[in-house]
Amino acid sequence: MIVDVVRKDVKRLRLVVKTNGSVTCVAPYYCSEESIQSFINDNEEWILKTTDKMQRKREKNPPLQYTTGEKHFLWGKPLTLLLKEERGRPSVTFGENEIVMYCSPDSTIDERKMILYSAYYLQFKPELQIMIEKWQHRMNVPPLDITIRLMRTEWGSCTPKKYRMTFNIDLVRFPKECMEYIVIHEFTHLNYPNHSQAFWTLCDRRLSEACLPDSKTMKKRLAAGPNMLSQNGH
Repeated sequence: MIVDVVRKDVKRLRLVVKTNGSVTCVAPYYCSEESIQSFINDNEEWILKTTDKMQRKREKNPPLQYTTGEKHFLWGKPLTLLLKEERGRPSVTFGENEIVMYCSPDSTIDERKMILYSAYYLQFKPELQIMIEKWQHRMNVPPLDITIRLMRTEWGSCTPKKYRMTFNIDLVRFPKECMEYIVIHEFTHLNYPNHSQAFWTLCDRRLSEACLPDSKTMKKRLAAGPNMLSQNGH
């Protein structure tokens, strides 16, 4: 087992297992090699369990190639990707059952992914804005600093003191109720910056007001992925 060690200006040791199975130990600058090795040894069982979980997840959901025939999602609905390779400005069109992507014949996977997510952004931003304004009005919240980006481990984040929120653009792949759950979740952080029992109680009350399932159910839906949601008919 290989563990990369990265030293940063942090207060304590922590382990990070990435989706590709690689393991990183983030350590304070002052931490000794012996302390780092001891920390890794003490957490060996957790590392093995987590890397095994990541491996099974990769086998179940192989990395997307952004090529013709692949299934992609828009607001929880599965759409088949159709690649149209031609010179010129890349573009994406969302149809009833397919996504048509116009791109260069020599485009890379990363470039095709960027083309698709640029189109996703145009679908996501106005819907998110409607949801933000809805809850701003309900809670009498001042103007917010909103950022949309692709996030690796979170669906959203909130900095209450600065009225700043960030939302994961991947929410565009899920039904809109999942986006509203995350919006409600982040707005509740304006009342409680932590995940205390008071936070979850208020969050669930607001979900109920919006006629949505409770937070535990919504978290399970997000964890299942858009593919699982479509298979279950939600």
